[in-house]
Amino acid sequence: MNPQRPNDRRRHWLAFLTAALLAVAAIEAALDRTDPAALRASVTGGFTGEIAPGGPVYRLPPVHVVADRQTELARIEREDRLDRARDALAKTALQPDS
Repeated sequence: MNPQRPNDRRRHWLAFLTAALLAVAAIEAALDRTDPAALRASVTGGFTGEIAPGGPVYRLPPVHVVADRQTELARIEREDRLDRARDALAKTALQPDS
């Protein structure tokens, strides 16, 4: 009888239980973060009966967006700084060398 055989079975069983537990925890965490109202919302568009030059017109369901004001202001400030830096680089690149 090989003494390693029961230990291998225990390791396999323990690895399986650990993976199953992590999978259940991940699914539970994903379900907690899901908005039930969003799940019930229709994702299909309804034809309005109008035809525009580009094709038929559909009315889509509303989309709810949540944003953090501080984060958005920081993003706008960062983009402004990058624009100013690009403008300064472009201006110095256009100046003739003396």
